[in-house]
Amino acid sequence: MHSRPPSPSRARRPRAVTGALVLLSLLVGACTTLPPRGQVMMRDVSFPLRDFRMPSGLRVVVEEDRRSPVVAVVAVIGAGGSSDPSGKEGLAHMVEHLTFRSRHAGSPSIQTRLESAGVGHSNASTSLDYTAYEALAPKEALPSLLKMHGQWLASPVAGVTPEVFAVEREVVRNELRQRNETGYIGQVFSWMNAASFPAEHPYSRPLGGTHATLSALTLGDAQRFARTHYRPDNVTLVISGDVDLAAVEPLLRENLPASWMGTGAPLAVEPRLPAKVAETPLVPVPKSIPEYAAAVPTPELYLSWVLPRGFDEASAVQDFVRATLAPNLWESMRGDGDIAGIGTGLIPGTRASLLVVRVQLSRGDNPKRSAEKVLDQVHKAWAGEGGAGEVLGREADFQAMRRDVVTGMVLESEELLARTKRRALLTHFTLDVRSYTRSQMALMALGGSQVTDFAYSWLQRERAHVIFVRPGESGTVTAEAAPALPASQMEAAMPMERATPSMVNALSSPVHVLKLENGMEVLLAPRPGLPVVRVGAAMGGGTSYGAKPGVADVAAWTSFRESFFEGRPSDWGLHPSGGFEKDQVRVGLSGTAGNVGNILAMLAEQLSTTRTSEAYVRFLREQMLPWRDAVDLRPEEQANRALMGALYGTHPYAHETTGAEMAKVSWSEAQDWIEDVYRPGNTVVVIAGEFDLKEVEPLVRKYLGGWSRGKPEPVALAATPALPAASARPNTLFTARPGATQGQVHVACRLPAATPESEARYAMMSELLDVQAWHDMRSSSGASYGFQSRTWLGRGGAAHLLVEGMVDSRRMNEGVGSVRKAMAGFAKSVSAVDLEQARSRLLARQAVSFISTSAWVDALLDTRVHGFAPEALAQRPAHLQAVTAESLQKEFAGCLERLVVAVTADEAPGRAALQALSTP
Repeated sequence: MHSRPPSPSRARRPRAVTGALVLLSLLVGACTTLPPRGQVMMRDVSFPLRDFRMPSGLRVVVEEDRRSPVVAVVAVIGAGGSSDPSGKEGLAHMVEHLTFRSRHAGSPSIQTRLESAGVGHSNASTSLDYTAYEALAPKEALPSLLKMHGQWLASPVAGVTPEVFAVEREVVRNELRQRNETGYIGQVFSWMNAASFPAEHPYSRPLGGTHATLSALTLGDAQRFARTHYRPDNVTLVISGDVDLAAVEPLLRENLPASWMGTGAPLAVEPRLPAKVAETPLVPVPKSIPEYAAAVPTPELYLSWVLPRGFDEASAVQDFVRATLAPNLWESMRGDGDIAGIGTGLIPGTRASLLVVRVQLSRGDNPKRSAEKVLDQVHKAWAGEGGAGEVLGREADFQAMRRDVVTGMVLESEELLARTKRRALLTHFTLDVRSYTRSQMALMALGGSQVTDFAYSWLQRERAHVIFVRPGESGTVTAEAAPALPASQMEAAMPMERATPSMVNALSSPVHVLKLENGMEVLLAPRPGLPVVRVGAAMGGGTSYGAKPGVADVAAWTSFRESFFEGRPSDWGLHPSGGFEKDQVRVGLSGTAGNVGNILAMLAEQLSTTRTSEAYVRFLREQMLPWRDAVDLRPEEQANRALMGALYGTHPYAHETTGAEMAKVSWSEAQDWIEDVYRPGNTVVVIAGEFDLKEVEPLVRKYLGGWSRGKPEPVALAATPALPAASARPNTLFTARPGATQGQVHVACRLPAATPESEARYAMMSELLDVQAWHDMRSSSGASYGFQSRTWLGRGGAAHLLVEGMVDSRRMNEGVGSVRKAMAGFAKSVSAVDLEQARSRLLARQAVSFISTSAWVDALLDTRVHGFAPEALAQRPAHLQAVTAESLQKEFAGCLERLVVAVTADEAPGRAALQALSTP
């Protein structure tokens, strides 16, 4: 027997620490007048913490957040792609994958145990300097989660056989192919890193490896890497959520390995961020822009700047620059008619960070000119020239940007997993549990001169590296794939934990319904815990609605808010959002709870004054449609059009708009569409967050109730068509993608008109297929990075089931056949084990999906758009529990009779796969 490890408190008493969400302004009661411009209103927030520094060097931080009965667990290992030995690039990422395949003490794999424990979400990622594992689960699963984390962190590749290693290596290679060949542009970042960092710098190497380096990896390499880096003194574990801080210490002691707890005095861990870091040598910028080919739909430019390291208080300015740079860069589109889109990203590292600007071009006929236009805007974003009036204007702009960034920080803090991961990363690298709060305070304290000085020092034109990427294929056929695992190594299903109270009661919060005199419906969902409020509005319509093809898309791309009497979002740091789907248009605003009145006033003004103009439509035609025309030619786009046509025939849901159709729409036609769709009788609004019903209801009636336009009823969509006629053979579709080393597979079927009860059955069907396809094509054979299954529901009851994935082109027959075989199997029999596993997984996923107010807004809007009563959301757990095996068998049998199979691939393997499918 092993003796019980001593309590960590004997060596060093864990300190009670308060993790505060920084104070912006004290929340006041409901005001008869709204807060003035520039005043962000919220109360102070704090999360109690306990900080455990184990004798082994392991750091465990526990944060108490009782908003929902959910826990998040994040483990950070201080080893990423930069730790890969030379010539073995991709090894850290490979070990990350193998961790989920590891087995301990005769148990099933970690992946299987996570599912059986009721974990609603689990994932991992490998970056430059770290590997992070994350999980979200109902609070009852915490002991199981801790035990699993302790086992896989101590022995990440335990029980992995050479056969399993070979299969998972092929999975990683398929991930690399998918990122390189389907517009994920993974290889582009390797080129960008190589251009930005000196050749000898560890950041200059490909993070995910190459086919050559991955093919050369062995199980022994993975075992050595794990022994070297997966040590307790190189790991930080953060637990956040519905946790009892008083009871957490014995929980850690009981579930973490004794060796990872350690004995004696706490180990003094060496600093992970040295006091002084040598500046990364500047790579000379070539006279001409390097040019590459990749699977991008249109030409793209990538501009990058090497910045100081991340993960400390000083790097707060980098986060600010990244968040505020993108809006300033859009102006470059006016000066260069070839720029169709632009975005920014920040990759932090312990040695340096990388700021990236991605520019989508329509033609790419003069990339140097386009790059210069973007660089001009980078300079103008922080330049301080001009007289006193311009200086004052720039200071006002800076304060607006600051409000936007600080409110974004507060909104991000509401996302339990995002907050836990950020706390884990900052604590790991700074060794200071207070670094999360300090980074927030540093962000708030930034002044305009600090940001300007930083930009002048690091974002100079001569420091920018640029690469140009033209459309083309970057995949290459490599060595033969690993064979499927033998039956003796196939993993059996594991019994699921029973549904816990947290799973069943996740959606039990009350929702209050207001029906305004103008025909608008408003749903109020109070969610106390963090002082934020999100408001979303959904209007019936979308791309499927309109008298002319493309009119809805033109309206969506060119619409704007005409009046700003109630102010702009930046006046209160509010964050706008929006979406455009086949059956609806969405707009939203999010901010701090004390500004809920401003949010409602501004949303009402936005809804009532949205319009378009001839100038905006002309800009769309000249600037954006050439890019859209190029995207329309992509095989994936053509395949999706064919698939929707096969599913919905002549119904508007079948149609996917093209750029050519949009070019024929006039601004007056788009304006007529907006006036038809943007009216209160066609709108439902959801308000979720921390607010008092008695205080918010008068504001709702005052602002939203004061909007009047048009008919009081929603827009009418075409009736949902009848289900396709039954057929013993599937409807097969083929789209050629010459030279692709992977094929894209879509297997779909129309489903009977959706109700709350049938939606639960459809979700169960999707879950069963998702797991089976994953098992067949990924975990047992490595032929795919993964398959996904989902159901789509539209206004009027339309519904379809879709299973999709990318498959090694040499195994197309296997990929297409496995999904159909799974459907046929479930049509004959759904075992009790499969049924209960699917039910528990869905309940667990549902339980962890409703932590944030944004999830409540989206789910309630979906519920009403689908025509379900508001209470249908709270009833969903009961509907899932009522699904029977017999009802699923019937649905699968009907699906098989209406099956559509679409393949996008190189000619020979794609045609062969469909031919095999059509053969009796």
